[in-house]
Amino acid sequence: MHAIAARESTLLTTRTGYYRSPAELYPLIHRLAPLLDGRTAESTLLARVPEPRRRAVGRCLDYLAHRGALRREDQPRPEGLPDQLLAVADLADDAPYARCSALLVAEASVRAPADWLPVLDTLLRRLSVQAELSTAPGILVRIGETAVAIPPDDGWLTEPVGTVERAVVAAAAAAEAVGRFLGRPAQPLPGVRNLPGLARSGPRTSPDAPLLDQWPTSQDLRALLLDPSALLPTGELVCERPAAIRPLEAGTGPRLPGWLRAVLRCVHVPLRWESGSLAHSGGWAHRGIASARGFYPIELYLVTDIGAWYVEPGELRLLPVSRTGSEGAGPAGPGSGATLVLTARETKVSYRYHRYATRLCLQEAGLALAAIGDAARAGGIGVGEVVEMGARGRGGPWGELLDLGADERPVGRVMLDPPQHADDLSALDRHLELVRRRHSGHRVFNALGADRVGRLGSVPAELAAAADDTLRSYLVVHRPCLDDTGDRWEPGCYRVTGQGLATVRAGSAPTRQLQRGQDAMGWLAPDYAAASATAIIAAPVGEVTADLQRLHTATAAAARVAHRVLLRAAAAGAAGRIHNGLRGDVVAAVTEDAQLAPLFQLIVGCPGPDGTISVDLG
Repeated sequence: MHAIAARESTLLTTRTGYYRSPAELYPLIHRLAPLLDGRTAESTLLARVPEPRRRAVGRCLDYLAHRGALRREDQPRPEGLPDQLLAVADLADDAPYARCSALLVAEASVRAPADWLPVLDTLLRRLSVQAELSTAPGILVRIGETAVAIPPDDGWLTEPVGTVERAVVAAAAAAEAVGRFLGRPAQPLPGVRNLPGLARSGPRTSPDAPLLDQWPTSQDLRALLLDPSALLPTGELVCERPAAIRPLEAGTGPRLPGWLRAVLRCVHVPLRWESGSLAHSGGWAHRGIASARGFYPIELYLVTDIGAWYVEPGELRLLPVSRTGSEGAGPAGPGSGATLVLTARETKVSYRYHRYATRLCLQEAGLALAAIGDAARAGGIGVGEVVEMGARGRGGPWGELLDLGADERPVGRVMLDPPQHADDLSALDRHLELVRRRHSGHRVFNALGADRVGRLGSVPAELAAAADDTLRSYLVVHRPCLDDTGDRWEPGCYRVTGQGLATVRAGSAPTRQLQRGQDAMGWLAPDYAAASATAIIAAPVGEVTADLQRLHTATAAAARVAHRVLLRAAAAGAAGRIHNGLRGDVVAAVTEDAQLAPLFQLIVGCPGPDGTISVDLG
């Protein structure tokens, strides 16, 4: 929890969100903080407060509990509990601390029908899972003395259910078993049809979600980059989240070639499930794109010489969207000259972020282009990326061909040439494994269990190799770090050049400036003290705010760097996370360059226990 004293209020950031609170709350919190340690009973705390102030302090505690800043517990936090176990305990509501150590050594077994075993074999390695052959029609997940059984007739396994959906369901069941083992009250598990990112029903456009402005002026773009807080909505959401993907329509297209399916698995398939309160806002399926969860805006379409199809996430089926595609395509293949067209579904983000969603759509498009390109090059596939901004809806040739909705806008395309040896997909399998190891969810970093020496891997070399005349890259080191060559990086801010990294400012002052600036934004902020380093990719503000297309091009170039930095961090055993909302004045204070506009902020650190269960797609 962070409390920041604003001019006439207190900005409160907790695990449940950010809140603007009365100004009197700030000094009161800091006077109470030494006693909010989990070991002091509430009655003892109030007894130390003068009688006239006890009611006000009690109301303060009620307010903090309501906002998620503290939790009342039936038993105090015991002495001598290791910090790593405390971090696990804090992930589960009302968790009995005495059971935390049991979680870390619990042996789990999964019994499932035989055709599930290839998927479940490596599903839960972090929980010491053993797969067992069973003739039972359902699935049983057991951890310690707690078991979760899913019979086949309760709506879970209604066909058609594919391999990906089965794996996600099993992961959700196991995550719920972990919650029950920790003592968290049981919650109903979602059905397959209700999994965000895999749902195949619902409106293509939320009726209340706003369409984005056209951003015609340079001044609007400057605000988008330099002062995101001015564009973020205030108050509660006024509309529901739109459907995750395009609804299933009658008829399906041809089969995807093996090489193209392997590329799309690295980009467009849910890879991770976060259950209930262990997730940022509950149960999103992560995709291969670095910042994306199941509801994020990028959609994919495949266009060849014989037709056009919508690429369905998860199962990667082709749904015909053009008349020629639905009539002339046979089951053998989709034709030649494969082009992937990327579109941004604005209402997937604008329902929550309103005008700031423009930046999120551009970032997501750049990351998708980078992810497709890196996966294709890893498999020896010829790739040509085009960054373009098309008209929204059915306007323009792409919109008419693909039958785009009113909230869809083309944001790029990728031309792919089949590899010479299409049967050898081992390189793509290795690349997919690296993508799986990348963390992107909430609570990536564990402040209590962070390594004393951070791991940067080849991140400094990757940043230096990507240096060009357009982008400016900086590495802010928060704690002593080692890279893969054994070089030691001390805390400070470093400018990335083609010759390497040059010191801008030494010491921990840049880290403190990042923390204060992010906290002052008033929304969920990372804890920089828990991370190893932060990479900032920026560009001269005058060059990227002339028009929207120029901003899109620069964002895509920065996304290529960001995507590779995240993968290099994963290869080193660290975690890299994209965090948005970095103000222009904070970048100027940290880098000592007042003419820069931030495009990406990537935080690298030690992954903490976040309740994540990885899904092997086998």
